[in-house]
Amino acid sequence: MSKTATLRKLIFSKLQTVPGSTYHRAAPKDAAFPYKTFELSSVAFVDARDDQELEVDLWDRGPDPKRIEEIADQIERLFANTNLPQPPIYPTFFRENRYNIEDPDKTLQHIQLRFLVQLYETEE
Repeated sequence: MSKTATLRKLIFSKLQTVPGSTYHRAAPKDAAFPYKTFELSSVAFVDARDDQELEVDLWDRGPDPKRIEEIADQIERLFANTNLPQPPIYPTFFRENRYNIEDPDKTLQHIQLRFLVQLYETEE
């Protein structure tokens, strides 16, 4: 399995431990709330390291942001300053940003979390 596929599988499994379904890149139109999507982007190659940005978007429906904020807090605890080795990859996650995003549909709550992932890979 490629390093990206292995990392994506690791992130998916961790995100599944908090409330709501998890989707890579996009959720289906009929997804039940709350749910989360995630995406990885390469940002830099530093020596033997591949730095990537993990973006996690959380979605919920309702006027009260309490539930989505609690889910965001749980995800931050999962990935903030965390080393999650899965040989042959060795990712370390660092929290970067948390944004409350206004949606034109005022019944939707949306929070975006961003993490830096420093990824090392060894030969299998």
